[in-house]
Amino acid sequence: MTKTRLFAAILVSGFLLSATSASAVLVAGGGSKTTDCMAVFEAPGANHPAPPKIPKNIDCVDGDVTCDTDGLRNGECVFGLQVCLNSTALAECAADEVLTAEVDHADDDGDPKFDPDFQALEMRILSLGLPTFDADACTVSSSISVPLRAPSSGNEYRKAKKKVKVTLTGNLASNSDVTDKDKMKFTCRPEGDGIYLPIDLFEGTFDRIREQIFAQSCALSGCHDSESATGNLILLSGAAYSQIVGVVPDNAGAAGAGLQRIFPGDPDLSFLYRKVIDDLEAGWGGSMPDGAAPLSPDQTEIIRLWIIGDGILGPAPETGWVPGTDQ
Repeated sequence: MTKTRLFAAILVSGFLLSATSASAVLVAGGGSKTTDCMAVFEAPGANHPAPPKIPKNIDCVDGDVTCDTDGLRNGECVFGLQVCLNSTALAECAADEVLTAEVDHADDDGDPKFDPDFQALEMRILSLGLPTFDADACTVSSSISVPLRAPSSGNEYRKAKKKVKVTLTGNLASNSDVTDKDKMKFTCRPEGDGIYLPIDLFEGTFDRIREQIFAQSCALSGCHDSESATGNLILLSGAAYSQIVGVVPDNAGAAGAGLQRIFPGDPDLSFLYRKVIDDLEAGWGGSMPDGAAPLSPDQTEIIRLWIIGDGILGPAPETGWVPGTDQ
């Protein structure tokens, strides 16, 4: 049983706990009523379908304090999640032991749908220890973040969702060798007209590039995440700046031509910029993003302006807004 799979099982069948004052709603997760107690969620903000039906999912508007734990209109909904195994809250089910737990897309093994939120949750589940006979064994609260879908151009953001699917195996007091399959969907919708300016969403130009471009197109499983690190390059938050600015590329041809991954002040000598605009010499490899749609002209222009910088912030600054990149 991998750590990832463990986390997954408990994720979908866990407890959702929010940092807001929203009242918690018990969410069993689906499947047979006689096995649902192997894992449950308690989900502050669970609201879909609407009462009098029993809510099973969360459909949230960005910044709504009843479901978005950060309470900010910032282009992202953050849902708290706590998982409890062998729950005593469901009268129709008598749990005895949880043996294994698996969650979809929790392994960083090349899965294009890998999600680090699921991986982090798994660590909390593993801390409970499996197999376990303990009743109401609960994890500490964790977070499931659902960023709104960013536009390739313009500023109108769209709804986004994550779906957690978990499978548990174990024993019940009345039966052995049972399986509990659970799922829950988290939906984040834009607030108001859906128009978000960069200054509403990001701390500066490089933060915008890192979150809107690298995180969406580059720092993915099988590419420039921590596990794959294609070309010895990691573009995850916290690592990206030191990995690219002033760093000589691994590609011998580009390095021999005097390029750096990002050459502060000079887009023409910046290998990553040349990659995203597909302006490459023979032997310099393929364009970026690899196997995905090219960046929009607006996105490549933001990168170009950031590399040039300005007289106050300097070239390729790590913080602050370069003129022309905040709209």
